Amino acid sequence: MKNILYILLGVMLFAVTSCMEVDNWEEPNVRVHGRVIDALTGENLLTAQNDWGIRIWERSWKQSAPTAQSLVVMQDGSYNNSKLFGGTYDMLPYGGAFWPIDTVKNVEFKGTTEQDFTVTPYLQLLGFETSLNGLKLTLSCQLKAPIRDGLPNLVEIKPFLSLNQFCGANNFIDLAEYNNQRKQINKSWMEEVGDVETSGIYRIGPLAVKPGYTYYVRLGANVNDANRKYNYTEIVKIVVPADAHNDPNEVPDNFFKNAQWPFDKADWDGNRWGNLLNWSTNDAMRTRDGRGGYDGGWEGPANDKKSLGFERWGAGETQIVNGKLFQTFDLPAGSYKFTMSLAGDNPIISNNGSDPRYIAAAVGDILPDIADLPTAALASTNFAGLGNDGSTSIEFTLDAPKKVSAGFVVSFTNTEQNVRPSWLKLEKTD
Repeated sequence: MKNILYILLGVMLFAVTSCMEVDNWEEPNVRVHGRVIDALTGENLLTAQNDWGIRIWERSWKQSAPTAQSLVVMQDGSYNNSKLFGGTYDMLPYGGAFWPIDTVKNVEFKGTTEQDFTVTPYLQLLGFETSLNGLKLTLSCQLKAPIRDGLPNLVEIKPFLSLNQFCGANNFIDLAEYNNQRKQINKSWMEEVGDVETSGIYRIGPLAVKPGYTYYVRLGANVNDANRKYNYTEIVKIVVPADAHNDPNEVPDNFFKNAQWPFDKADWDGNRWGNLLNWSTNDAMRTRDGRGGYDGGWEGPANDKKSLGFERWGAGETQIVNGKLFQTFDLPAGSYKFTMSLAGDNPIISNNGSDPRYIAAAVGDILPDIADLPTAALASTNFAGLGNDGSTSIEFTLDAPKKVSAGFVVSFTNTEQNVRPSWLKLEKTD
């Protein structure tokens, strides 16, 4: 019995001693750093913080398929990591807005290793300028495509504003009024710019800013590759004076608010239907449990498509008879153009069916019924049959300042009728 007891005690002591052994692996202490260089300028490639990285694969152990690690590239195009194990590695800048390059093989990580990479960006953003007028900020630049053969389609030019020096796709003020000002292109370089290397000037804005605030701003443009990362301008610091204010008589570029996809909702049913922020509706348009004008799509709240929209689809659904969706403005005298476009990024663009659907403008705080449009509206047009890549517009003139309403008037009495546009604009043309 004593022998058995001694054996058990010995096993326990061995187990405890084994658990107390110290790991004798050395901590990772190799530093690897360098730059990702723009082949066209010789300067660091400007990017956004933590937007993409440099993949590394350790080859020291002769593994057939080693696991990739990633080194983060910083906003200024540099990278630095001081907690790596020594060894032989392959390295590749990956996932950024540049043409693919070859993997750099057999880089020895030892002590401090410096390894630079040179890449060619898809796009360059040239001549970046900012203009602050009161509380309105305008940004502009040109695009340059150093390699046009095989360049994926242009997607957009987007403004980025931040309240600190980190500014880009991973750190920006995410407001619909800023996002709605982006320039959506969705065309090939040849279609958008032509067979030239540099585009004309693109202007973004005006963007509303606040008095007494300091902003860090830049523009980004991307192409439709697998990653859709942005090429960027430099970052410019904008200090808005505490006493800055807007000229109350200044005419906006677009009188409509919340007028471009993605549209903002004021409220919704938590699944699909809702009311549009900044837009008014009449009772006839509110056929979805007292709501109307906002359509989140049919895939449920996790996939909200954020569209202006109204429809009568099934036979059991309430008919929309003289349904109205509009905004009302105090407009100065002058000439105006109201444009509604289906073409754009809205993922559920639609203009289905042939029932009457009008864009219209009229004096007063509501739009006329369809039967009264010819005599009571300043202008109107039926856009039934307009294709998903089309636009329509109306024009009117005011001889004196007046209250004007502009928007949609529809009567959907048949089934499978709907409208989901991409953007609207009411502009003064004189």
